[in-house]
Order: sequence, then C-alpha cells, then structure tokens
Amino acid sequence: MDFDLSRTISTLERDGVALIRNFMPPAMLERLRARIDELNRAERAAGIGFIESEGANQRVFNLVNKGAVFEEAVQHPTVMSIMERVLGPEFILSGFSSNTTGPGGEPMILHSDSGYVPPPHPEAPLSANAIWMLDDFTLENGGTEYVPGSHRMRTNPDPRRDYTCVPIVAPAGTLAILHGYTWHRTGANVTRAGQRRAMFAYYVRPFLRVQENHLVSVREEVWHRASPLLRRLLGGELYLNSIGFIDGPPDRMRRLAFPKRKSGAFV
Repeated sequence: MDFDLSRTISTLERDGVALIRNFMPPAMLERLRARIDELNRAERAAGIGFIESEGANQRVFNLVNKGAVFEEAVQHPTVMSIMERVLGPEFILSGFSSNTTGPGGEPMILHSDSGYVPPPHPEAPLSANAIWMLDDFTLENGGTEYVPGSHRMRTNPDPRRDYTCVPIVAPAGTLAILHGYTWHRTGANVTRAGQRRAMFAYYVRPFLRVQENHLVSVREEVWHRASPLLRRLLGGELYLNSIGFIDGPPDRMRRLAFPKRKSGAFV
C-alpha cells in the first residue's frame, strides 16, 4: 500500500480528492466483490433492489448490516486515521453503500456530499467519503468524476451551469478520499460489457444527522459483536455528554451543569 498520511491530507486539501493505490490486498478485494455481487443478485431477485438508469445501475444500502467483511472495512485503521485528521477524533458513519454501474449507466447529477448545508459551508469540512474501488475506474465505465478545487468554493454547484469534470482513473484496489465539499458524480458507463463496482463509506462530524438511522436499522447481532469503535461510528455513544443521551444526560453531565458550592469550592 502506497500511503503517507501527511501527503494524503495535503493532496485532499489541494485537489478535493486523494488516491491511495494498492490499498486492498487481493484476498480482501475478492471477498468484497463476491459479497457485493451476491447482494446485488439477492436484492434484485427479492424485488427490493434499488435500481437506476433503467436497470443499468444498482445501489445497496446499509452495508454494515449485510456482512462481516463490511464491518471490517468501515473501521479500517488507515481510513480511521485519515478521517480523524479531516473530521476530528469523534466522527461517525453517516452511510455505507455500494454502487454498481453497468453498460448504459447514466451520469449522476453533479453534487456535493454536504449539499444539505446552507452555503457558504463552514471552513472546516463537515464530511468526507472513502471510495473503495472494487473494479478499475476508467473514463468509459462510469468512474466517479469531480470538479478539481470545487471544495474550496464551500458552496453547491449551479444546476444551470456546465462544469469541467475530471474522471478518477485508478486500478481496482485503490481507495479514494473525497472531501465533503467536492462536487462529483457517477460517470456514464459507455462500455458494451463489464461493470464498475464501488463502495462509499460516508463519515461526518458527530453533531450532524446521518443518512442511515443505524440505531434503528442495524441488526441485534451486529451490535452485540461490534467493537467499541464500530459502536461509536454507528452513533451508539454520547458526544460531549450532551448529544445522544437517553432520558436525560448522565450524572457526570448534571454535576458539570449544576455545580454546588461547598466550603468555598465547587464539588
């Protein structure tokens, strides 16, 4: 794996996208591909597949709930180190999904992953995406496209304008980190055969509302075997003792909020 944390962060801040090549070992890459293929088939067969572009594109959501290999991926140490530098130490998972685009897949609307935030966006990034490339990303097969430097505008693209998009071209096994303000889209798949599979792990600062309501959707057995880190990512821990509590803050928070004076000191 070709990874240097400082270089990755510098590239992300400059371009809005940073690539880490040879990120996935072959065995892990094959496990992820096999499970994504299995889920695509199963959800189509069950009539619950999320299908776009007249059947050419398919998304699978809530991956944490759909295989142990995804539980491993979403808390990968390298990804965690990057997200901590970008979003601070208590970031959480907003959503984890896959996108498989096949021949005839249409380009997505150009957007920012922080598009729900009224512009101008705060100077500090609110979110970032880890893109796991399970197949080669090429200009022809629908690899993600982005507008370099758009993250520095801290706003959303104007749907009435045309922008010059650059494709992310990299081999399977690469990890791409996408700044939360970078304008991007799924590209068009103009090939006659072949597909482009990818996973998108979307992380946010801990005070934001998340895409996937993990506290409701994650299966009981996933919670039981989850590491402390994964439980935090899924929103199962307090933030600053004041966000995410149940039936009031914990006792330690009450003592901080309402100190009592005794013998000239707060206790």
